[in-house]
Amino acid sequence: MGLFGKLFEKKECSICGGEIGLLGNRKLEDGNCCKNCAKKLSPWFEERRHSTVVQIREQLAYREKNARDLANFQVTRTIGEAYKMYIEEVDGVPTRFFVTDAKEYMEKNPDIIAFQDVVSCVTDIEKRREEIKHKDSDGNMVSYSPPRYKVHHDFFIHMDIRNNPYFSHIRFYVNRGVVTLEITEGGGFFGGLFGGSRTGGIGSAREEQRFNEYENMCKTIEQAVQDGKMGAFAQKAAPAAAPAPAEPAAPPRPKFCTNCGAPAEGGKFCQSCGSPL
Repeated sequence: MGLFGKLFEKKECSICGGEIGLLGNRKLEDGNCCKNCAKKLSPWFEERRHSTVVQIREQLAYREKNARDLANFQVTRTIGEAYKMYIEEVDGVPTRFFVTDAKEYMEKNPDIIAFQDVVSCVTDIEKRREEIKHKDSDGNMVSYSPPRYKVHHDFFIHMDIRNNPYFSHIRFYVNRGVVTLEITEGGGFFGGLFGGSRTGGIGSAREEQRFNEYENMCKTIEQAVQDGKMGAFAQKAAPAAAPAPAEPAAPPRPKFCTNCGAPAEGGKFCQSCGSPL
């Protein structure tokens, strides 16, 4: 069979048994997967091509359970803008969360993660700069003195995760739209980012405000993770409740009546003389 014959050859999904259309195949290590089954996998999962049919079926079973748990998830707080972190709290302590960019998150079935399973959470601000130039008297584009730059910022959260067989790291955007600030070379802009200071260009106040807002969002996410981890730690370290004190044992019954000396046969009164025992 030639190349084009193989291209148009019908394939069957090794997961659901359905027919795979043209360009719809998602290769597995030992089989094929249709795009519909592939969509059901975790959004953080990146090892599909190196997974077996059995492993994919196991993950889909896990994903079905996650969907059931998600239906009972009580969102008490959200943080973020492009991607949002949805948090569930118990008695004010963060316990679980999920992250997604979907407005209708039930359709995407984002993975629920326990805060106690977060190994680390750090903010990463990616920065790209481009020089701003102007025309000189001869019409040539030349640098300012000192040089000026536009610095473009994107805010990411990185988390290392344990106890999940399908992913160990998640990374997501916090900001919606790039934050662009103008700087001049030298100075102390934002604690020394690129060693620059602000030029005060058009819209700089609004962009600076956005920068601060997203920086605070990232700090709030980091704090929520810390609170959740500390809450789980405190719960594990809490001492076990002390057992209830035992009721005092009843005083032993006398073996003989103290009045007449007859053997006590039980009850509260002597069977011979009627005296209380």
